Amino acid sequence: MVTRFLGIDLSDGVKRHHLIAYFFAAFISSSYAGALAMLQPGLLQVMGIERSAQAMLTGNLSALQEIILILFFGPVGALADRYGRKPVYIFGLLMTSLGFSLYPHANSMTTLIAYRVIVAFGSAAMIGMMVTVIADYTCDSTRGKANGLQALIATLGAFLPPALGALPQVFANQGYDQLAAQQMTFGIAGSLGVFGALVVLVGLAPHVGKVSHETGESITTMLREGCKASRDPGIALSYGAAFISRGDLAVTGAFLSLWLVQYGTGNLGLQPSEAMFQLAVPRVMAVVSGALVGALVMGYINDKVSRITAVSIASGLAAAVYLSIFLVKDPTAPWVLGLLAIMGVAEISAFVSSQALVGERAAANRRGAIIGLFGVAGAIGILVGTAGGGWLFANFGPSTPFVLFGCLNAVVFFWSLRVR
Repeated sequence: MVTRFLGIDLSDGVKRHHLIAYFFAAFISSSYAGALAMLQPGLLQVMGIERSAQAMLTGNLSALQEIILILFFGPVGALADRYGRKPVYIFGLLMTSLGFSLYPHANSMTTLIAYRVIVAFGSAAMIGMMVTVIADYTCDSTRGKANGLQALIATLGAFLPPALGALPQVFANQGYDQLAAQQMTFGIAGSLGVFGALVVLVGLAPHVGKVSHETGESITTMLREGCKASRDPGIALSYGAAFISRGDLAVTGAFLSLWLVQYGTGNLGLQPSEAMFQLAVPRVMAVVSGALVGALVMGYINDKVSRITAVSIASGLAAAVYLSIFLVKDPTAPWVLGLLAIMGVAEISAFVSSQALVGERAAANRRGAIIGLFGVAGAIGILVGTAGGGWLFANFGPSTPFVLFGCLNAVVFFWSLRVR
């Protein structure tokens, strides 16, 4: 008999407490996804890096991380097929925690890059397992609701980076210097990963997800079979949807806060911590609030229409919203808050619809490898968004990374219409 919990039909062997533990882990994992984008602009200011170089450096560091993700998402998924999701997830959370704890102690570009590499290795395992486990734990009949609820949890996790972004000002008001305030904030962020790893260790189902360890297949063979799955037009479309959905999130995360911090320090005479607190935090919260609504709505829609139609709806909305950012000249204007809220709806809709599609089409015995390659597509999208976006931001203005992904969302929209 199928167990139903929170409106989700659970897979064989999955209990209610396993799903609850997963949602706790997903909450922490998703909070890490946006934390560097929120915290890094203030840290770069404190480190004395020239303003003209910050956008390019932000893009290059993000690009480095995404190159590592591209290289390791596939192998991580294959390893999870062989050895199980739990040990891979624990490794990812602990490595990410270590990288965050070290990050504000960098005293040179070399050490800053080294610490970002640690974060990247952890993120490959952490993000890959966050997507894979929800596919393992749910039946296809309610996969849309499951991914919508996961996206809701992930969106709630996105409230943590703005809260962390407010901490440097709190510590500065208590008499700490700017560097110490940053170090304490990153230390708190690092502690979240340790807690998440403990939750995964105790709470996740130990057996679910081990599907290939008895077959004797090599990791290379598992990856090759995962690549062959892209011959399915639906899986190929899910890879394209992953590209734009992760790129959407990356552009918003990397450049919205940077745009606002630079505008606040350059045009309004604010200190970095003041610009973060007064300008960036409330506008990031507008995006997150929109995403809360979008997660529930798109989760419901995914179970009422075909998964490909859901991708069409999400990519079409995202195309319209991201192209509209071209009209923004003053990011602090009141009307921009409404646009950012709609942006939150659009980007989480693309996220939910892409995950539901790949979860539906991926065979259970290849799920880790296929979703690993799905993660590779997403990482390439993030790479294009951050590296290409950093160059566009620095040379053509802060709205151009958003416009780029408006165009790319339009491409996926028309692709999805063709697949239908």
